[in-house]
Amino acid sequence: MFTQRFLRRWRERWRGPPVRLAGAGCDAVLGEGDPRTEVVLHGGAALHCPWRAPSLVFGEGYMRGEIEVRGSLMDFLEGMYRTWPDATSGWVDRLMGWWCAAPRRASPRRSTAQARRHYDLGNDFFRLWLDPSMTYSCAYFLSEEDDLAAAQAQKVELLCRKARLETGQTLLDIGCGWGSLLFHAARRYGVHATGVTPSVEQARRIHEQALREGLGERVQVMRGDWREVEGRYDRIISVGMFEHVGVRQYRAFFRKWRELLSPGGLSILHTIGRMAPQPMDPWITRYIFPGGYLPALTQIASFCDRARLRILDVENLAGHYARTLAHWWANFEAARDRVVRMYDEPFARMWELYLRGSEAGFRWGGLQLWQVVVAHAEGEAPWPLDREVGMGRAERF
Repeated sequence: MFTQRFLRRWRERWRGPPVRLAGAGCDAVLGEGDPRTEVVLHGGAALHCPWRAPSLVFGEGYMRGEIEVRGSLMDFLEGMYRTWPDATSGWVDRLMGWWCAAPRRASPRRSTAQARRHYDLGNDFFRLWLDPSMTYSCAYFLSEEDDLAAAQAQKVELLCRKARLETGQTLLDIGCGWGSLLFHAARRYGVHATGVTPSVEQARRIHEQALREGLGERVQVMRGDWREVEGRYDRIISVGMFEHVGVRQYRAFFRKWRELLSPGGLSILHTIGRMAPQPMDPWITRYIFPGGYLPALTQIASFCDRARLRILDVENLAGHYARTLAHWWANFEAARDRVVRMYDEPFARMWELYLRGSEAGFRWGGLQLWQVVVAHAEGEAPWPLDREVGMGRAERF
């Protein structure tokens, strides 16, 4: 249902494309102009419940089909993200957001189980909408014409160049996904690459591919938690894994990072983040990434300093992630009928909201993508005076 207070607040502050709200005894337009998008409530659905976090109310209603978006879901999400800071000033909204998304302490066993809940949905599922390398992280676009596969290869090459990889070095990839970085680094740079992942499905695919390509001696994978890794490595790269660590584990994480990184080595932390600390979206926490947390750059810097690590370079690739998610969405939409057959309609609606909502978050909601180059605070690291990594537009990998 719509409450008069809810409608008044959002109509006064709406900053996105015009959207019509219909159903539950309401017919109202948010914004100026003729709306091309209509949000329809069926049955007992609600867009606002004062005792529940707004994203949970909308997300669960959307998954169940009780809230239907006719037209452009992105129009509605743009308006929501751009209006949210001004329209959700009530203490109940803030309290519910913090309560639902507050970071919890997690043991290695619990952290592994939480990650597996997402990544062990099955290789067949992710293969439907990722690129052929199965790279599930932000791509790097050198031109408007780049397709997803080219952009993902360029992202992996960018990381290798930033890490100044050389033949014979040891590389640790914390949260290695399906291994695209491991294989590229081993083939192109001749390093000995070790990946760690909590996912059974990911570890199996990496092991099988290494044997198939004759890279069994140069590409290895561990299945487990980052706290269980031992040894020293010349280079460490972590892509899209830090979001699962949780702020209560940051001190231990960066201490472990320093322990694993050889003196004089280089490392790169690639993570979604925020400009300032804030709670996780409660719908994302409950349905997509349990136990997750998106760091502010100030938090990364502070905990690096405590662990006696030094930040050498920071780059923000938020625009690249918005474009990546648009590609993933197009692939997912093309395979949507197969997703429904593999799982069910609520699952497909959940994932389309996750992909579209994440893209909107990078475009209008304050999500960032940090690439942070880190070294030991003491000693010299092989980082040049300029940032140049030589990623020319004509190169393809």
